[in-house]
Amino acid sequence: MTESQARAQIVVYAALLWSRGLVYGTSGNVSVRLGDGTLLVTPSGRSLRALEEYELVRTSPEGQPVDPSQRPTSELPLHVAAYRTRPDIRCVIHTHPTACVAWSKQGVLFPLDTVGAQESLDPISFTTYAPSGTVELADRCAHALAAGAQSVVMERHGLSSVGRTLETAFVRTDLAEQTAAIELQAALLRATSVLTDASSEPGVV
Repeated sequence: MTESQARAQIVVYAALLWSRGLVYGTSGNVSVRLGDGTLLVTPSGRSLRALEEYELVRTSPEGQPVDPSQRPTSELPLHVAAYRTRPDIRCVIHTHPTACVAWSKQGVLFPLDTVGAQESLDPISFTTYAPSGTVELADRCAHALAAGAQSVVMERHGLSSVGRTLETAFVRTDLAEQTAAIELQAALLRATSVLTDASSEPGVV
């Protein structure tokens, strides 16, 4: 993929993440590793809803902007660590999907027992909380990726998915959020059922 092609694709997938409700406000970031090892990443403080190609920041493999006047995403350490950990990774998508984050606040990964999750969701891992944008968070995610995860749910934070293409990373993000949403609704239904059963017992008002 050329730099021009990568810029165009990042803008398209960034808008898609917004339209799917996988990011809100100025949250979320996307990157692509180019053929020469440099990275193309989304800028800091901009909504993914309406990015322009010229706003994307090109950095060295270590994360230094080629143009010092540009500010890359604050989660750049996470992207750099992912690429450093696995040479097969060409794209990283980091989002804040509601159901994934809600489940992460319980300190565990959501169940993966639906047919869709078992058949379509690639290996997914969970990491305990670390402050956003830190090397600590990047290292925890890199450790999970090194162990074979394709997506990582970060406690109280969000989700990072990787792939050889932005399409692959996007699909992994989308499927993870759907799985978390199903499990969240199932948990609410179970709670409602328990309340309904209890209210029907003798002596319960």
